[in-house]
Amino acid sequence: MQDIPDATATAPVAATYFDGRSSRAHRVMLSIEGRDAVLRDALGTVLRRAPLASLRVSERVKRAPRLVTFADGAFCEVTDHAAFAALLGASGHREGWVVRAQNSWRLALLSVLGLAAALLLGYFYVLPWGAGMVARSVPPALEARLGEATLTSIDQGLLMPSALPQAQQQRIRADFAALERPADPGHEYKIVFRHGGKLGPNALALPGGTIVVTDELVKLTGVGPGLMGVLAHEAGHVAERHGLQQILQASAVGALAAYFFGDYSTVLAGVPAAILTLRYSRDHERAADAYAVEVMQRNHLPVSAFADVLQALEDAHARQAEVQAAKADGGSEASAPAASGERETKRERRSRRAAEDGGNDGDGDDADSFFSTHPLTRERIEALRAAGR
Repeated sequence: MQDIPDATATAPVAATYFDGRSSRAHRVMLSIEGRDAVLRDALGTVLRRAPLASLRVSERVKRAPRLVTFADGAFCEVTDHAAFAALLGASGHREGWVVRAQNSWRLALLSVLGLAAALLLGYFYVLPWGAGMVARSVPPALEARLGEATLTSIDQGLLMPSALPQAQQQRIRADFAALERPADPGHEYKIVFRHGGKLGPNALALPGGTIVVTDELVKLTGVGPGLMGVLAHEAGHVAERHGLQQILQASAVGALAAYFFGDYSTVLAGVPAAILTLRYSRDHERAADAYAVEVMQRNHLPVSAFADVLQALEDAHARQAEVQAAKADGGSEASAPAASGERETKRERRSRRAAEDGGNDGDGDDADSFFSTHPLTRERIEALRAAGR
């Protein structure tokens, strides 16, 4: 509501007057004479006169009636917007910028574009920063409990007990424990082994410092510097709390509430399930690779061995993708054979894409394979080989 400034006499405007004492509506003519607003009935009799400085005018909102409110709560309702605008203009009344913005499609469009830009800025920059702040503020004891809960969850629904000989398991643990690594207070690393099944040859970093290694990964890489590179990479994710950051980023509202109110229980309750479909960002993968390179160089291990393991993993994943594509397309193609030589079959197309992309484009939907959480593997391999030169 805005004040009406002083004015000379103006043409009257039809209005409906409510005196605040009864529900009866009075048909009146509203005009401005000097420093006063004047209401007259159909006969021209003055019903009310009030100083302009004591009146308030409602903001213009599309076709909604405008209200002129008196000091005692009585008000006039005006529906003739053009005439009322002329009356206000003659009185020197000017609308505020907020009202003009609300009724301007240009300003509305600019507001929408500004909002879209703010949302994009928030999603790509503010949200990751906020998730990182929250992840770093999670107490180590709580992070360790989350890791334990996650391991229990995947043991019940995904992984099976390891078949690796105990001597081989102990050797891998001892080799990893002997590595000189950057200081990482708050994390106690523990290597556990499981038969991967659908997970295949992979390693999985859990909150708190537990790293799950599948039998298939050990069989693929052997016991040596390549496997140490994989474990160092996963340790990098743990040290930087990348897993927690990704999960918290996916639940931004809960993350902000946890940061400001200190209650992490609700937002982190879904960690065990979410960790299995986690997709690290490019920056997180690069940071974990850099951590692994630093560890390997500190311990005089060839970085190229880690790159070789990634290449072997990519090749294995590509073969797995081809097998899955063949199984998925086998039934449909058997019942509806394609015209000879005229069109590339689904199987050929998927096999070709798997070979070209290494089975992983960074945005795939293969939630059954943890390797799909490592995007742009080819780029990473090239960077690792360059770092090892």
